[in-house]
Amino acid sequence: MRVVRADPEQPPERGSLRDARWLVIPGNAWSELRHLTMFAELDGALVAIDGRGVDLKLEFDVQRRAVHLLVVDDVIEAARIQKTAGITKVIAGHQGPIEDLLW
Repeated sequence: MRVVRADPEQPPERGSLRDARWLVIPGNAWSELRHLTMFAELDGALVAIDGRGVDLKLEFDVQRRAVHLLVVDDVIEAARIQKTAGITKVIAGHQGPIEDLLW
């Protein structure tokens, strides 16, 4: 399974998303990299956000609906987001790498 990790200093080129199973976006870079969700969906990659340790601001927009996995710190926040955001899976309290949770 090929995973592309988005880096705000050097965002992935659209071509790098082809044949990738996952695009992982760090939570602290969500606002500047969220446009990548459009390309990920077009190229068949699932989107994950590692929101641990970040005050993540998810706007009510199409990009948020493209996220399949969100990892956060707080269980209450996870439950709230799961109910309202349209994200496939929201997980709280995971200590290991986000790659352990990808399917």
